[in-house]
Amino acid sequence: MPRFFPRSKNARIAVAAAASIVVIAIIAAIVAGSGSGSPHKRATKPKPKPAIAKTAALTLVTGPVVVQDTGPPASVSSTVKTALMRATQQYFDDAVQAPLVHGAVDDGYESLFDAGVKGPASGKDRAALTESATGVIRQPVQMRASTVRIDGLGDPTGKLTFAATTFTLHVTAPTPTGQLTIVRQTELTFANESGKWLVTAYQVSVVRSLGTKTTTTTAHAGTAA
Repeated sequence: MPRFFPRSKNARIAVAAAASIVVIAIIAAIVAGSGSGSPHKRATKPKPKPAIAKTAALTLVTGPVVVQDTGPPASVSSTVKTALMRATQQYFDDAVQAPLVHGAVDDGYESLFDAGVKGPASGKDRAALTESATGVIRQPVQMRASTVRIDGLGDPTGKLTFAATTFTLHVTAPTPTGQLTIVRQTELTFANESGKWLVTAYQVSVVRSLGTKTTTTTAHAGTAA
C-alpha cells in the first residue's frame, strides 16, 4: 500500500496546516467572488415613481337655510337637510376632489342627476361641473369652501317642492408649470323624485388659472336654472 502521509509527526502537522491554509484560501475566494459580480449582473433598484402628495379631504358645512313660501309656511326638515348635504358632498367628492387627488371622476357622479339633466351633466357640461380636465395634482392641494346655503321653495299647500344648495370653493396647488388656482361657484337645485332628492337643475361657474393663463367655464341646465 502506498503511503500518503509522512511518518514524521512534525511533517504530518505541517502537511495538515498547509491543507487548512489552502481550504481557507478557497473559501475566501468564493466569498469574495459572490459579492463582486459583473456590473451587468448586479440588481439595480427601480427608480421610485413620483408620489402623489396627500391632500386632506374637505367636508362641506351647512350654512344659512332660507325658505320662500307661496302659501302656508314651508320648512326644510332635518331629514331633508341631511339628504341635501349628503348629495352635495357626494357631488363635491366625486366631481371635484376625486379628479384632483386620484385623477378621475368617481363612478357615482352621474347618479346624482335626474333624467332631465343627466345628459348634459355627463356630456357637454362635464368640463364645468367636474375637474376631469385638470386631472391629478401631485403636489398638496389646498381647498377652502364657504358654508353651504340651502334655499327652499314651498308650494301653495306648504309642501317643499324644490331646494337648492349653493357654495363657493377655492383651490390652490403648486405644479411644475406654475401655481394652479381654481375658483368654483356652484348651485345645485334638487327635486324630490320617488323619495330621493336628485339634481334637476344646476348653475356652475369655474375660473381656472395656471401660471399666467386664465380660463372661465360656465354651465347651466334644467328648468330651475
